[in-house]
Amino acid sequence: MGNCYLKHEKKIAHLFGRYGRFLARHPIKILVIAIAVNCLLGLGMLRLEEESNAELLYTPVNSQSSIDRDYLQSLYPTSLDFYSHKDLSRFIEVLILTKDRGNMLTSEFLDDINSVDNHIQKTIFINKTGTLYYFTDVCAKQSGSCVVSGDIFLSSDFKQMMLANNITYPIFKHTSLTSFLASPSAANGLLTSAIGVKLTYHLHLLSVHSDQWEEAFVNAITDAAVNVSELAYSYSLALDHELEKNIFGDIFYYAATLTIMMMYASIATSRMNCNFIADRSLLGQAGVFAAVLSVMSSVGFVSLIGVKIINIVAFTPFLVVGIGIDDVFILMSGIADAKSVDKSSVSDRIYFMMKTSGIAITITSVTDFLAFLIGTSSVFISVRNFCIYSGVAVLFCYVNQITIFSSIIVLNERRIKTNRHCVACCLPTKDKESLREDGKTGCLLYACAGYPPNDRSDVDSPLERYPKKLIKKIISHLTLKIIIIVLFVIYFGFSVYGAVHLEQGLSLQNLAADDSFFHKYATWIDEYFGTDIVMSFNVKNTQTYSSAWTQSVITSVLTTAKNDKDMDSSYEINWLMAFKQSHLYVNTSESAFIRALQTFLTNMTQYASDVVIDSAGSTITSSRFYLKSNSIKSNYDKGQLMLRMRGVMNDSVIPIIVYSYLFIFFEQFVEILPSTLQTVGIAIVVIIVVTIFFMPHPTLITIIAVSLFTILLGLFGFMYFWDISLSSISMIHLVMTVGFSVDFSAHICHAYLAVDSDNRDTKVQLALDRSGGPIFNAAFSTLLGISVFGFANSYIFKTFGKLMFLVIFFGLAHSVILIPVVLSFVGPLNTTKKSKSKSTQPSSVKSRKSPIYWIVLGKKRKSC
Repeated sequence: MGNCYLKHEKKIAHLFGRYGRFLARHPIKILVIAIAVNCLLGLGMLRLEEESNAELLYTPVNSQSSIDRDYLQSLYPTSLDFYSHKDLSRFIEVLILTKDRGNMLTSEFLDDINSVDNHIQKTIFINKTGTLYYFTDVCAKQSGSCVVSGDIFLSSDFKQMMLANNITYPIFKHTSLTSFLASPSAANGLLTSAIGVKLTYHLHLLSVHSDQWEEAFVNAITDAAVNVSELAYSYSLALDHELEKNIFGDIFYYAATLTIMMMYASIATSRMNCNFIADRSLLGQAGVFAAVLSVMSSVGFVSLIGVKIINIVAFTPFLVVGIGIDDVFILMSGIADAKSVDKSSVSDRIYFMMKTSGIAITITSVTDFLAFLIGTSSVFISVRNFCIYSGVAVLFCYVNQITIFSSIIVLNERRIKTNRHCVACCLPTKDKESLREDGKTGCLLYACAGYPPNDRSDVDSPLERYPKKLIKKIISHLTLKIIIIVLFVIYFGFSVYGAVHLEQGLSLQNLAADDSFFHKYATWIDEYFGTDIVMSFNVKNTQTYSSAWTQSVITSVLTTAKNDKDMDSSYEINWLMAFKQSHLYVNTSESAFIRALQTFLTNMTQYASDVVIDSAGSTITSSRFYLKSNSIKSNYDKGQLMLRMRGVMNDSVIPIIVYSYLFIFFEQFVEILPSTLQTVGIAIVVIIVVTIFFMPHPTLITIIAVSLFTILLGLFGFMYFWDISLSSISMIHLVMTVGFSVDFSAHICHAYLAVDSDNRDTKVQLALDRSGGPIFNAAFSTLLGISVFGFANSYIFKTFGKLMFLVIFFGLAHSVILIPVVLSFVGPLNTTKKSKSKSTQPSSVKSRKSPIYWIVLGKKRKSC
């Protein structure tokens, strides 16, 4: 049965080998065409468009909240007057906390509050063609006055009652204080302490000067004079603007990372023995160049098809260079394993490289591409657009590696065949002894001498040679094997614990850099201020409101909602209740009810936009009521409250929509886990199917599948220990790591399948000889590069760095430690012939009579 798997793998490998021979015949043509196509596609960047709307990017598309919002906006007329319980889209907000986080109930602190208010209202302005616009010119108004939520703290009544220690809590002068105070405490219905307040200045929705006044506010608010307090602030478009700056604020670290990876690729591919014929450092740089070129062409192509770029796509070059370096090491390992230059043609060596390494990089590239392709189905636009850009870049990188880089390998092989210098390619050279015989002396002997490589020991760098030697020694002892298995069991236990306790949801401060004003504001909001969620309960269609049955149903629904454990039972804005309590109330008929209600709404304007009456004045087509939650800290609890309220509405005999503008952001708290599990789960299945096609051995497929599962479980688990929540940001990183999780495991398993021996330990040693060095160097170059992200300011960069470190580290540990140990116990054996030495465990594939030699010869096997 094992021969069937080998025969299938051999057929696929032969197809890649035939491409290698074609490549060896036409390297210059393929190289020129590939570079030209990349450059032409790169011109598409001229049509690049950016998307930075935080709500659009980081909340689920077509969520229930967005559908409800669109429906309600079409149903209810826009009111030019302001009501604090309605949706807001223009505001500035100032948080004022005591410097020592002591009690704010002092005259000095109230003086600071009034000073800040005076600064905002009296000194901040914009100048438009000689006309000055202050806050009063751009503010939202109610009954002719500007609206400032929290202005109760500016009143003389508050100061007098404070001095008398008689501030009632949570309601003071018919105003709920819970959402305006930082860390409040009370006793016997009186406020005893708080550390600060929140003031919200509402701007007119239709004012053409609101944007400019917001900018003036940001530039001038820090000049406000305070003595015992400090400020944090935000405005309606702050998150969008900070999101635009977030990635580019850490551009230095981004550039440093790519530079380190490129330098390492050059060092790791150099033998460093002054052999200027066999030296491969410039070849390593060519591989990086092919990867960078694929970034340019992929961004241009995706821009051409109309997909907007988002700031997090800035990670794509890093990913592609990392994948490209992996491919470079694997391809160069393949050519190093080929028959020596003096005993084979360039065509034969390229044939061998493509049939071994070509199929290896195809497996990993296809799995990476499919992981991103599946990510494009995400309900988050940020994940979708990132996966489109990155998936196309991975595909283009693969194409460039088997065209541009492989063509350069062919040209390099031709250079070696004719003994020409690795830098001055037109200059033939000789080894040191021959040069001395020719009378050459001095630096010329050390700058020009060289000889063609006989085997991989002549080209392997120390970074390729010594790590795999150490690994082979470690896994050759039974005691160490047992210790390795025990350590991985412990790792599995920690992973399960962390995954179970993983937090969900994206905190807004994480979208801004640590030194940003918005990060400070959002952190204070999260730490000191609770979230009181005002929800509207909207009756969808026409009802007979004069009917006692209709009124009782509405009352019952609202009562059920208020009885929820997280709802504030004391808060309710109810036009129907207020109308029934007024002297205008009439319910003799629906028409009489509506006529009386219209008079009532004229007098009580705060309810005017809560009732929609048709143009004929004969029916009420919709109405809404408001309830409020208690202060809720947990993102999970916010999402669950939203779902419970929807459940109450679904049980109502009258169709009612519950809505809050905050629900738009709460959707991610309930969508992120199922969306992540679905995306990652589908990606795992597809990746395994693809791996089966290229490497159809059940034992190896099982090993890869299990390692993929444990690596991803480790990612979820150690996110908890590294304080990373499951959010749309981390989901982006998780999608990209699915492909990375299988790369190294697939390399070592494919190498194990390709080498020939009837002894498991020998096969493991041979597999490590072939893939151990490339795996280690690809992993170490990435780990070295992402270490720079530890110094970054932005959460997005830090999260990216942490998760990439985890997946590369876990992938490396699985591929070169755990999987070799497992294969040494249960790995499949080739049964076509016996190895000449069952007990020998070679340290490198040097002998021309090794099992690799028989694979090169294509020795016939028994049929299935």
